[in-house]
Amino acid sequence: MANQSTTGFGLRPIAKIGQNDNNAGLSEWLVASGSAAMYHNDMVMLTGDGVILRSSNSSANNIGSLNGVFYTDPTTSKPTWSNYMPSVAASDIVAFINSDPQQIFEIRNATSTLAQADAGGTTKIVLGAGATPNWVSTSTVYDSAGTSADQFKLIGISRDPDNQDASSNGCIWRVQIYEHILGNICAAGI
Repeated sequence: MANQSTTGFGLRPIAKIGQNDNNAGLSEWLVASGSAAMYHNDMVMLTGDGVILRSSNSSANNIGSLNGVFYTDPTTSKPTWSNYMPSVAASDIVAFINSDPQQIFEIRNATSTLAQADAGGTTKIVLGAGATPNWVSTSTVYDSAGTSADQFKLIGISRDPDNQDASSNGCIWRVQIYEHILGNICAAGI
């Protein structure tokens, strides 16, 4: 059976490791004025300047997924909430991040090369632009698994029966951020 879609949606928080409550707690992080756009559910990283940016496929200081931002709009001077981070010149941008190192996320594999036997392996993100009209990330997971330190630990295939066919493009995987700046795997600081 084919999967429902092949379009990525970034890192969607779904559960916690173990039996912890999944309360969707968000932490606040600063964003530099004029930073590049970041989309809802994009994986973000902490920079050496103490602000967050969208993670690349080689970022090791990852924090979690973007839930939204709050800032004062420089044009209207009104407080503004957005589920994505537009590139805006505001000096008070605060991002809300699903940042618990024990968070489990779902992310789509755009291809059909990962198999259940890859669970326990590591992989990385494939960046995609935000999809209009809601500016949700279209990032997916890389199409191969390894055993070295990488951004994600593959936990297993989603429990969603409409998106769990690993032999077809668009299978959804459950992952944990392996290279998480707040987790135990990151030995070095920034």
